[in-house]
Amino acid sequence: MRQSGSASGWPTSRTTTLASDGPQPSGERLHPAAIGVWAFNTLGPLVVILVAGRRDSPVIAAAAGISILVGVVRWLRFRWRVDGQAIVIESGLLQRQRRVIPFDRIQAVESVRKLRHRVFGVVELRIETVGGASTEGKLEALHPRDAERLRRLLLRETPATSLESQQAGEPVAAQPEQVVLARLSLDRLVIAGLTGGRVGVAAAIFGVGQDFFGDRIGDLLPRIDLSGDLRGFFALAALVLAGAFLLSIAATLLTYWNFTLTSDGVALRVRRGLLEQRADTIPLRRVQALHVDENLLRRPFRLAAVTVEVAGRSGGEEAQQSGYLLPLGTRAQALRLVEQVLGHDGLAEVRLTPMPSRARDRRLLRAAGLVAAATAVGLVVQGWAGLLALLLAAPAVALALAAYRCLGHGRSGDMLVARAGVVVRRTSFVPRDRLQSLALRQSVFQQRRRLASLALQIARGRGARGDPRFIDLDERHASGLLETLTAPS
Repeated sequence: MRQSGSASGWPTSRTTTLASDGPQPSGERLHPAAIGVWAFNTLGPLVVILVAGRRDSPVIAAAAGISILVGVVRWLRFRWRVDGQAIVIESGLLQRQRRVIPFDRIQAVESVRKLRHRVFGVVELRIETVGGASTEGKLEALHPRDAERLRRLLLRETPATSLESQQAGEPVAAQPEQVVLARLSLDRLVIAGLTGGRVGVAAAIFGVGQDFFGDRIGDLLPRIDLSGDLRGFFALAALVLAGAFLLSIAATLLTYWNFTLTSDGVALRVRRGLLEQRADTIPLRRVQALHVDENLLRRPFRLAAVTVEVAGRSGGEEAQQSGYLLPLGTRAQALRLVEQVLGHDGLAEVRLTPMPSRARDRRLLRAAGLVAAATAVGLVVQGWAGLLALLLAAPAVALALAAYRCLGHGRSGDMLVARAGVVVRRTSFVPRDRLQSLALRQSVFQQRRRLASLALQIARGRGARGDPRFIDLDERHASGLLETLTAPS
């Protein structure tokens, strides 16, 4: 068996293949309810088949039996154990795999209770590590008490030597006091659903439903005459929009119900979810940056959301949902939360420095070029009627000016602040000691106007948005910042 090492004694994560006929290593098994949890995934489609009217009972019974048998074998072959300062997970039916995850590589630990877990009274524990493309470790069925003890051990909130004593029933040390940093009320959840980015997702779900049901969806909707005039079209559009908003609100309620953010001074705890309950634990030492996001709908009401950047977190929709420390609040609440999490007062009072006027002129020229291109295409396709594209000039100029006004950069001690974005204005707060590197970049167009952008490169999770940037700085100022920030603290 070949195992790779590193200078620190442990690799980022380690997966090895064991001989299937060799002696099985000892370790902890999952809760026996894991068999039911795994079978639940397979039996779900069978239930759909029954509902659809298929009566192949012998086939369905055989499939259910095979699913349960596979679950039993899988449970027998699955082991996990704590080995020094690492957790070892061994699994596999025909080909055995062993994954070693050192404690010091763990970025976050999340407890998940989906419906199937709640039915069987167990918890799934997910382990995120540095550089993981997906969740590195999954223990899909643990007793809630064991899951909590293991979570604290993985995050080094309790010493590794105390696991056996805890399991033996010895007294557990007092838990640190949890301070509530944020909590969402029902009305805030509804507003978050109305003003968030889920309306487009809901509309897409509606479209998929229409493709799935085909013409039958017409029987579910009121009879609307689209052949007479535009009133029927607008009525249908209003109906679809209302449905999208309702679905958006429902999705937000399901995802962020009972949202609570707490901190014990060592880690952040996020609890949320209605049907699928989640408890995410993020060590404060793993926080790379915080972002305050304000979209176009929320800015007039001074509402914002706060997201966290954690190194190693896998990408995807679930990672985006787990990244929220405050799905919706006032801008003042959002900035106060950033101060509390980063332990840096006065961030709400930081005055951002605007970019030079040359950055504004660059955006105006870009807008003029787009309008000119649209007008030229219109003249070719529509003749003189293509001149109507010139009507785009006013909104294009307004958008260019808004994009310029959203740019800004600042600094408060060792805290760097970068702001950019029009549709979603993002203000990023990056501690200097979290910087992995700095990158000074100049495009051809920036060089002509003596501008440059400075990227604040942090240890982001896979699938995350780009690094925070100081966009369109004066090139001399950008070079000076680069030298200052790379000098020893």
